[in-house]
Amino acid sequence: MSETKYSKRQREILKLWIELLRYSNKLEQIIDDKLRQNYKQNISRFDVLSQLEREKKTGLTVGDLASRLIASKGNITGLIDRMQEDELILKTSRKDDRRSFIISITDKGLELFNEMAENNAKWVEDALSAIDIDSMSDFTKFLNQARQNLDLD
Repeated sequence: MSETKYSKRQREILKLWIELLRYSNKLEQIIDDKLRQNYKQNISRFDVLSQLEREKKTGLTVGDLASRLIASKGNITGLIDRMQEDELILKTSRKDDRRSFIISITDKGLELFNEMAENNAKWVEDALSAIDIDSMSDFTKFLNQARQNLDLD
């Protein structure tokens, strides 16, 4: 069996990629656990409310919401239905297309989101407390540039 030969750059890129995945997954799990413990919500519900809070005047179509969440419409449909049952969001038919729906945040959903968002900021700050602000700024710029490069492909 032949051994794969990687360049030094390839080895470092793979290590970086794995560490980014590990870090992202760990941070997501920490936030998800906190949301479940404190609000009986999960990170997917928080993400939906976050997107809808940004568009509270107009709401979003299911497709637009799904694309912002990087989730499939099939996966998002059940989530939306359950959140509507909990009165966090409202699903209304569009006037111009009865098969399409606009999803909007309710007052109850907005109140819950605002409380969760405030605590989420504290939880993320605690999770990143070991990183100084200059390093965070540099790393954010690096990741933004790397993502923009991916968007060009």
